[in-house]
Amino acid sequence: MSKKKTKFSDIWVNQTTLGKQFGISAISMGKKLKELGLRSNETGSPTQEAIDNGFCKSTPLKDGTPFFMWNKAKVTELMQAQGHQKLDTQEIRCRELADDWMRVHKQFQEAVSGIEEEMCYEEAQDIKKEAKRTGLTKRVNEILRDRKFDGDLIEN
Repeated sequence: MSKKKTKFSDIWVNQTTLGKQFGISAISMGKKLKELGLRSNETGSPTQEAIDNGFCKSTPLKDGTPFFMWNKAKVTELMQAQGHQKLDTQEIRCRELADDWMRVHKQFQEAVSGIEEEMCYEEAQDIKKEAKRTGLTKRVNEILRDRKFDGDLIEN
């Protein structure tokens, strides 16, 4: 029997990825980390307690800029203990597809050449195919409507 090797990215994630699990932005996740006592209210840096207890890990960028990754399991457990509901993987994917659809729509509106328009069109087709293939079209469209998206919805 072979053991599956745990990857760094299975354990450590950024605030954006953490927030997606709860349906909130990276900025909102940062505020939650402050509320949980894992980030300093003054500097926004992780608290010494967060570092000492393995909630975060220093992973400086190549240019030396300080950057921290968060222990997905530990932070999720703490968030849930505080009453925050974690989204299921299907809902997370629906939100990602809605984000992608909105991004492609915006890029298409800003396209200055036929090549850019064609690339946007092809990406939109891929998003549409995935939504249909996975049976998520209806929920993705609900999310788009909730967000007051002003473009076309994904066809059923």
